[in-house]
Amino acid sequence: MSARNVLVTGGTGALGRAVVDAFLAAGDRVVVPWIVAAEAETARATWRDALAAGRARLVEADVAEEAGAAAVAAAAGPVDVLVNGVGGFAGGPPVDETSLEVWDRMYRMNLRSAVACCRAVLPGMRERRRGVVVSVASQAAFAAPAGLAAYAASKAGVVTLTRALQEEVASLGIRVHAVVPSTIDTPANRAAMPGADLSSWTPPAKIAGVVLWLASEAASSVRGALLPV
Repeated sequence: MSARNVLVTGGTGALGRAVVDAFLAAGDRVVVPWIVAAEAETARATWRDALAAGRARLVEADVAEEAGAAAVAAAAGPVDVLVNGVGGFAGGPPVDETSLEVWDRMYRMNLRSAVACCRAVLPGMRERRRGVVVSVASQAAFAAPAGLAAYAASKAGVVTLTRALQEEVASLGIRVHAVVPSTIDTPANRAAMPGADLSSWTPPAKIAGVVLWLASEAASSVRGALLPV
């Protein structure tokens, strides 16, 4: 594949770094927004060579805001691939004990950010009649476990966004997908769930490989995929 312009939100997190690594290894140019300074410093050290070569770029931007999403999309140039990887997790209490602030936070991180970035890149994709959007949903969107209502609802929104958006752009050569992971094997999840059985957890690199495939020409005949990983 020729080098593409790829925008990976959440690219400074555990899953996002694996996704960025996969696209860089494929020869693409990758732009990554950031808002946490410590994560940005780790990213600079990780991708020092790619940054120096101009194949990677870090942009400070809050992609849940229209201005931030537009700024990072502009920095990426004509976006060939958008990966909506930014997100967050909260859970434990039942619905009546989960504050509205948690609901707002889950919506903002998991769904609003994806919508804002789609809005920023889709006009260009429509004009060029090509592009790929891959979002990160969750199996919780389908299982809706007790105690995870806010998180599951926000990820169900990602599923609905994927389905509806694919219907809207079906005739324009744009492909819209979502990966649907189970628990991801990250340091944060290990710390949050000590003693858990890790055998069913998915390494970030495995998910990144699926994202890369969905964005590739090999998957050019696939539309609206919701792929469990």
